[in-house]
Amino acid sequence: VDIRQQRPAIARALVGLPVEAALARIPTLLPICGTAQAVAAARAVEAARGEEESREQFSVRENSLWREQALAAAWRLSVDWPDLLGEARRMEVLKRVYRASGDSECCAALGQMVEGLDPIDDIDGLLGWVRDSENLAARVIRLAQGSGSIDWAEPIPAPSRDSAALRAIASEALAREPFDPLDPAGSPREVGPLAMGRDPLARELQAAGGSTVVSRLLGQLLEARMISGAGKSNRDPGNTPAGAWTVPAGGGVGCAVTARGPVFHRVVLNADTVADWRVLAPTDWHFSPRGPVASRLTAMAGQTRERVALLVASYDPCAPWALH
Repeated sequence: VDIRQQRPAIARALVGLPVEAALARIPTLLPICGTAQAVAAARAVEAARGEEESREQFSVRENSLWREQALAAAWRLSVDWPDLLGEARRMEVLKRVYRASGDSECCAALGQMVEGLDPIDDIDGLLGWVRDSENLAARVIRLAQGSGSIDWAEPIPAPSRDSAALRAIASEALAREPFDPLDPAGSPREVGPLAMGRDPLARELQAAGGSTVVSRLLGQLLEARMISGAGKSNRDPGNTPAGAWTVPAGGGVGCAVTARGPVFHRVVLNADTVADWRVLAPTDWHFSPRGPVASRLTAMAGQTRERVALLVASYDPCAPWALH
């Protein structure tokens, strides 16, 4: 198994810029989950300056992420998952989400893509929905169930962005010299929807069966349900601590959650000029040469194209990928 990511180290272009100019360029240079990238960047700069994010500012930023997360979840359900079944992409459905006039309408359109999931509050009910529904998402889960034991069940911690363990690992990876975002130092770990466990039922899945292709796909499904419900009510994220902290040498780390997991920015300032800027995204963790995808592909019995595609989809890369 040889995983090669071909993406430019774009954050290097920010070094030497005034910090405000660098912040303005983030959504353009890093357009995939650009809102989350901008939030993580702003938090990193504030931490480097020794500034503290207010509760009001935190809530505004968190609520700004729902629409972007809804769009990412809708893309998964209308483009990536139909591809797994060999079916036509659901572009009209995707357009309804993209063209929604506001967050509530956007998330409501996403909710229609996972119709019937709202009232389910236990694993038996979830598996019953998968068994009985003709929803495209249910049929993708059934495809994974029918493909046999694609990979092993592995217990995973819940590395939400306020996890002290995840902060320590992210800080180590971001500080290591030389820094390679496509091969993070330390122990690249799973940080996707199942691991985040933002939907309570995803946390139950974690505890009951650990991480497998099926449980990770179910985690993505539950994440779509959670996003649609959170966006419709404009719900405050609750008691989550601010996603930023200081690091040595005048630096700060900021974090924001995407539909694929947390993204981290590490910024070091010299006065008000960028001395160093580093980014670590969920795809970097998952598709590192030493990450969970590589280890599971290496151990996979019967590496058929269908099995590989299902395993890759269960980690949901943020860029196009090809299998050779």
